[in-house]
Amino acid sequence: MENHVLQQLELLALSALLGASGAVFYDMLRAIRLRRRRDRSLTHLLDGVYVALALLVLGVFALRLGGGELRLYMMLGTLLGAVLYFLLPAALLRPLWDFWVDAAAEALRLLWLPVDFCLGILKKLCQTAKKDFLFLRKYARINKYRWEFVLLHRHTGGKGGKKHREKSKKE
Repeated sequence: MENHVLQQLELLALSALLGASGAVFYDMLRAIRLRRRRDRSLTHLLDGVYVALALLVLGVFALRLGGGELRLYMMLGTLLGAVLYFLLPAALLRPLWDFWVDAAAEALRLLWLPVDFCLGILKKLCQTAKKDFLFLRKYARINKYRWEFVLLHRHTGGKGGKKHREKSKKE
């Protein structure tokens, strides 16, 4: 096998670019995590997404450009790119990421307002329907009870009721 120095330098530069882009993505996720500091589950979820995507991209990088091998200088180049990003432009770009995260959160809040309004109306309709259903259920039972009461007295031959009792006491 031949040792191509120019090809290795090109892969080193590409891996440094890959490391810097991974650091940018991590910095963007950092802005989201800092917005919701108390929610540890969001932090763990975003860290898991980052690790999964980083491994996927690194694997594709090693397969496509590295010829199926992940070489040590490629790993060092990735680390070098991430360190250079965090040392040089990260402090300048963090306010930008914070602004875009705040803008996206505000846009999502505004998009959620009609959904929240419809959910509130649906909740009130469900409460009204529940009250009406319970009232109708009691009303139907009362009618059924009265109907059975009338039927039972009709079968006794008509000798029930207030008037007949008074006559029977007088006799």
